Amino acid sequence: MVKNMSQQTTKLFLPFAIPAEDRSKAFTRDMEMAAVFYLAEAERGKGGGRILKKTAEELIFIAEACYPVWLVPWNGRTLTLDGLNATSHTLSYDVLPDINAFDNDIQRSAETREAYSAALSNNADYFQSFAGKEEKTIESLIANPDFIRDLVSYLPEAEKIEKPVANMAFLSSTMDESAISTIIEELSNFRAKLREEIDSLGKSMNLLSTTTKQQVRIIHEEIREIEKKFDEEIEKVRPKVMESVHEIQRRCDVEITRASKKFELQLRRLHKDSVKLEKKHERLNAEIDRYEAGIKSCRLRKDEGGELTWRQKLKISKKELQTLQKSIRDMNKKIEDAETAKKLDISNLRLNYDAKVEEAMRDLRELEASREARIRMKQQEIKSLEDTTPHIIDQMNEMMKLKKAALKELDEIGAPETRRKYALVYLPLYIACYETEQKKRYIVYPPSVVGSIGILTKLKGVFRATKMKSFLQPRSKAVTTFLSQLVALIQENPVFEKEISDAGIQVSILRTKGSRELVKKGLEELKEEKWISESELQTFSKLL
Repeated sequence: MVKNMSQQTTKLFLPFAIPAEDRSKAFTRDMEMAAVFYLAEAERGKGGGRILKKTAEELIFIAEACYPVWLVPWNGRTLTLDGLNATSHTLSYDVLPDINAFDNDIQRSAETREAYSAALSNNADYFQSFAGKEEKTIESLIANPDFIRDLVSYLPEAEKIEKPVANMAFLSSTMDESAISTIIEELSNFRAKLREEIDSLGKSMNLLSTTTKQQVRIIHEEIREIEKKFDEEIEKVRPKVMESVHEIQRRCDVEITRASKKFELQLRRLHKDSVKLEKKHERLNAEIDRYEAGIKSCRLRKDEGGELTWRQKLKISKKELQTLQKSIRDMNKKIEDAETAKKLDISNLRLNYDAKVEEAMRDLRELEASREARIRMKQQEIKSLEDTTPHIIDQMNEMMKLKKAALKELDEIGAPETRRKYALVYLPLYIACYETEQKKRYIVYPPSVVGSIGILTKLKGVFRATKMKSFLQPRSKAVTTFLSQLVALIQENPVFEKEISDAGIQVSILRTKGSRELVKKGLEELKEEKWISESELQTFSKLL
């Protein structure tokens, strides 16, 4: 806050022109005034025109003026304020959803988990987007980084104003102590609001995370209670159930043993009969072999009667073999059927007793299923809480990042230097006023760098005014743009225009004979450096 402007304010004056680095020759104020006069006269409307007759303009004044710019310390930096209040800076502001309403909902619903889960679900996208966008316009604040950078580089050349400066029009600042205090207060309040919102988001994120962790911890405790309760009930039921199961299994084993023995007896008889058939099969095969050998022997001996006898026996044996082979196949089928029946009977017994075991285990199974179901529901609650909470926190974190970026942008407004006192810096310029019967016209010449004559500049000689513009080169595009708004201010405000006109005429470099002589002297110096020709010197000197 500004306590005493007169005591805390340092007034600084900047030079209009400085020599370029490659300029070795001396540069005088007379040359400066002469160059501005040359350019202003070149810009003057000379009238004429074959079809549309134009009225010649009269050059009313050329005055050196000073534009007030405030340097104000704030937040470890230096703000740049437009002393004529022609500039403003608009701060864009993202409006947060109502954090207090969200926090109250979380705190209120935390009393019951059902309400808390519902609150999380309802607010899952609460911070998905901002509630809107607002703008805050700070009058007089200059935020153009190019202007600030160039002004800071300009300041080392400033001189402290200890006494009134003659022959210059110092434009009065429209800003007073109250206006600067208001700007500082607006910026400070805006920064405090951003900081508060960042803190509120952080606290809300912490509240949400902490509350969810508490709910999850409670659920884990409930799971342990469920496990403990059901484990106790299961342990009470288990001995009786297992006793029943063991009895059922014992009866099952007895039934299976009985059935197995029954089938084993049957299978033993069948296998015994099968062995007999196999033995008989072997004997028949041996007899057939013997009969075939007898046939061969009789044939060799040509014993037809003996051969016939053997053939009859062979025929009978083969027929008997066919019958026996069928009996063997039938026997194998009976054995296979018996074994299948045994397996099926035992399987049915097991299925029957398994059903009885399950029936005996039903109460135990019910308790185990109930325990698992309740635990699973609790785990689903945990998953829902742990999924929804980070989702909301991620949204809040994104908003916090944007708010921090906005705070960083605000903190980087102004020059990166610390000042203890306010400073009122006067930016120098020349302003030329032209007049016809219809209107007045103004041109501003910004702070410049004085160039040196070179080959390229000499080649520009045919363009005259272009050549002179190489002599006075605007030192900063940003400063030039800033000062050019002075013309619009004059044209829009008749009272201000009168003040400028009165002051401009009073300090015009063309007002007195003495000042005009200085301009002539400057023209001669420009001619000596070959910035203007002899004929130009004569022409412009006659105008003075």
